[in-house]
Amino acid sequence: MRIIFAAVFIALLLPALAARADVADGVRAYDAGWYDEALAEFLPAAEAGDMQAQMALASMYQFGEGVRQSDGEAARWTRAAAERGDAVAQVNLANFYTSGRGVARDGAKSYFWLLLAAGQGNSWAMARIEAAAAGLWNSAAEIKRARAGNWAPFGDDLSGPPEVIDGETLIVAGHRLRLEGIKAPAPGTRCQLRGNAHNCGRISTTALMDLTAGATVTCRRREAVAKDGSRYARCRAGGYDLSEGMVYTGWAEADGTQMSRYAAFELDARSAPRGMWRRN
Repeated sequence: MRIIFAAVFIALLLPALAARADVADGVRAYDAGWYDEALAEFLPAAEAGDMQAQMALASMYQFGEGVRQSDGEAARWTRAAAERGDAVAQVNLANFYTSGRGVARDGAKSYFWLLLAAGQGNSWAMARIEAAAAGLWNSAAEIKRARAGNWAPFGDDLSGPPEVIDGETLIVAGHRLRLEGIKAPAPGTRCQLRGNAHNCGRISTTALMDLTAGATVTCRRREAVAKDGSRYARCRAGGYDLSEGMVYTGWAEADGTQMSRYAAFELDARSAPRGMWRRN
């Protein structure tokens, strides 16, 4: 297992880390073998939700680099990145569940995380998903349980204070959810507003944070899973439909490939114009 994990963590992790300015110092320290300095850089970023920093910590804990070796901590940080949609972390978490290292051995959970990674086009997961399914005991029942996502009925509502990831994605009660029926600008997306370039991805994220500020969000999950591993859901804050709010304010589009529910709100936002439709 160490060989498999090392190939995934090290070969794929460090090139991704090097591209991020907020963890670049940690990468340089790690490469130099200065693990205490690397830990000091990675830990705050990981606690703030940086997926690459979370994966770096998982690797350090797994191999005891600058920290006391702990499969439990390695699995914990791996899951943090996996829940945020990182396909490599999802593959590694599947491996933890397969081997029972740091977590209880669970073939269905292993299959679930492989399924999410394969859905994002991860070649390692795609090459092994059939074998993982074939290896499940009581195969039909276990695959059904694995595909159920977070191992609770889809009709059950999730409620709690939200953690906003971007203009269409949030975490509620530990579950990563995608607002159904809309498409928000991806993080870093630039657009022209009144003749000036703006980071519309960031503004869209802020808009969802404003809609949910101080609120308890209640979401009903759907069966469909987005490519990043998020479960589609209809979410409300104070009874207000968040998908409707994002489209109405002009910081998301209605996704007609899913449903037509929010098309009229987009037309209204365009005609007003509001949000990203304020071109002039």
